[in-house]
Amino acid sequence: MSDQKSPVESQKIDGDRRGRVSRRSVLATGGMAASATLVGCLGGGSGDGTEGGPEPPWTTEDLAEQIDDDATLTIYASTGSDQQWYDLVNVVNDEFGTSVEADVFASVGSEMTQRFVQERQANNDTADILSSPSDIDDEMKITAQNDGREAGLDVGREYFEWDLDQKFWFNDKLQDVQQYPFYIAAYNGGPGLTMPINEDIFEDRGLAIPESYNDLFDGQYEGLRTLLSSRYIAPDMVGWIVRYHADQMDMDNLAWANELREHLNYTGASSTTTAVREVRDGNAPLMFYCWPTVLDPFMGDDTPLGAVFPANVKAFMNGSPIAINKEAPNPWVARFFLSAVLEEPVQRRMINDVTNQIPCRFDLDYSDQNPDAYTEKRLTADFEPVSFWDGWQNSQVGQTALDNGVFEL
Repeated sequence: MSDQKSPVESQKIDGDRRGRVSRRSVLATGGMAASATLVGCLGGGSGDGTEGGPEPPWTTEDLAEQIDDDATLTIYASTGSDQQWYDLVNVVNDEFGTSVEADVFASVGSEMTQRFVQERQANNDTADILSSPSDIDDEMKITAQNDGREAGLDVGREYFEWDLDQKFWFNDKLQDVQQYPFYIAAYNGGPGLTMPINEDIFEDRGLAIPESYNDLFDGQYEGLRTLLSSRYIAPDMVGWIVRYHADQMDMDNLAWANELREHLNYTGASSTTTAVREVRDGNAPLMFYCWPTVLDPFMGDDTPLGAVFPANVKAFMNGSPIAINKEAPNPWVARFFLSAVLEEPVQRRMINDVTNQIPCRFDLDYSDQNPDAYTEKRLTADFEPVSFWDGWQNSQVGQTALDNGVFEL
């Protein structure tokens, strides 16, 4: 996700999802900043490690029988916070009578990728589960863009267990955009970005709450202080904002972005979480965009902080992805965990029993779980699913805007 926050506190809160600042040059040049470390360093054995197990499609019960009482699971995640994963493992254990012990490394996407790749180079794989190794994602997308989809898939085959969309019971429960041979969207479904506002300021100033970014061109918002992270602006996020809304107004992307910049008053904040706090505390009326998971810990009935989900807001893969390391030390435990996370009782319990995660399965009704107002809004907001392969288009537009100084602060 993103590395716009370096303090430990910010990493624990943010749940970042989009990679590092160095990825800007990746998307601008059509190459990968970390490619030197990713190419030619792949070790590991042969086969898929499924010999001796049940025949696919696997059920969670089948997979539970493959693990021991002292099973361990190592999770590498780009969420920035490890507590949500320990919570999730506890829920899985509770629901299926298992006793899996978890070890979680949660950091920004590029740091997680670097650690994973370095261990692969040393033939010392530790990770069983991977959630959004951003640099590998980028290499797959860029390779597919330059050399074709099959070449992009070949990159993924070096790192990830394959045919996840065929091996499990849940392939008929998820939307096509949620499942790939290498990734399954398993948590945090729904909108991929939100526009945080301070509802008290809007009310005091008599401002209407915008429903889309194009609403912000209205005269009532002229000069409105709008916060952005000074350290990191995610190309894919701002790219979707620019691309979608420029198209709605039949404008050139850069022309749209520059006109909105001239209309609003972009102001820098040291990190995403700092910007959210500034809006919550009444020091700014609006933040340009934020990840819904970052906003979650700040929401509540006693705060003026509100969340606008623009019409047709993008949703990357309609949920955050989980992969299984091709060289996982504990492959059957990893398969069991992935399968269990998609089960209905675990998805339901994410509402109340897992820190900063919500379900991704939209074939279920979660009203009995009494989600809070913000979670309910995330679960019911209209959104436009964006497939794994299509995200680069938004990133290109966003990177072009960044390169042309649209978001200079």
